[in-house]
Amino acid sequence: MTARGRSEPRAVQFSVFLANRVGQLKELLEAFSQRDVDVLGLSVVDSTDWAVIRVVLANPEKAREVFQSNSFPFTESDVLLVELAGEIALSTICSLLVATEISIHFAYPLILRLGGSPVMVLHVDNIVLARHTLAKHGARLLSDEDLSDLS
Repeated sequence: MTARGRSEPRAVQFSVFLANRVGQLKELLEAFSQRDVDVLGLSVVDSTDWAVIRVVLANPEKAREVFQSNSFPFTESDVLLVELAGEIALSTICSLLVATEISIHFAYPLILRLGGSPVMVLHVDNIVLARHTLAKHGARLLSDEDLSDLS
């Protein structure tokens, strides 16, 4: 269940492709700031020529407008947002997912904390089974709507 009581939490991560040049990340973040789109999670993976910026944003609809109006190439992926609280530690999540043969492609924390607890962004190879497995073991999963209330 999500914080709002939904059974299928949906959270979107955007992957933005930028030339690996000085100031590109700054331009992206300024574009969000100018449209009041809060960045809640951020991961940067760079290579010689390109950088992939993975972001979780408070308002995905408005974020799409920012990407399109500024010609930022992007893709979207469903991700899990898992609160790390009580018995649910990162090692517990990994153990549960390994037991069901689910691979984590990448993970990073959100910038904000939920009631003092960190929230992890997880991109997995089977999101439906991962949701079911984590929820069955008491993990609190969040949705985009939950995040927009917190920002």
